[in-house]
Amino acid sequence: MKYKIDCKSLLLQKALEEFLKEYISEDGVIISDEEGDIIIGKDIKKPFTKSQLLIQLEAIHQKHQIHDKMEEKLEIDMSIFDELVQKEEKSFNKNIEISFEEKLDNLIDNFTTELKKLIKDEYGKK
Repeated sequence: MKYKIDCKSLLLQKALEEFLKEYISEDGVIISDEEGDIIIGKDIKKPFTKSQLLIQLEAIHQKHQIHDKMEEKLEIDMSIFDELVQKEEKSFNKNIEISFEEKLDNLIDNFTTELKKLIKDEYGKK
């Protein structure tokens, strides 16, 4: 992983530059003592040796990788969930359509029955 060091403390800046000289890049993850991606004193406990620093940075990196993988899985799970919801909506809409058709059939059947009854009553009297 590449890091960019941006500390207000000159002593901390030089120590980090020395400890991480093979990992320094202008477009890397920002390590700072105030604001940045990784904050010394918050994300990295002080005091630290070079090996302690590297171990803590590796732990942070692994935590971010796990977080990224969990986000990917969540996105996949959400896409599966969305597909299931769409299938259920289609099924629900289909049931509504069937229900509407059944209602219409019942209405027509009732109308036909009443109409036959009315005709029979009207012409049956005479």
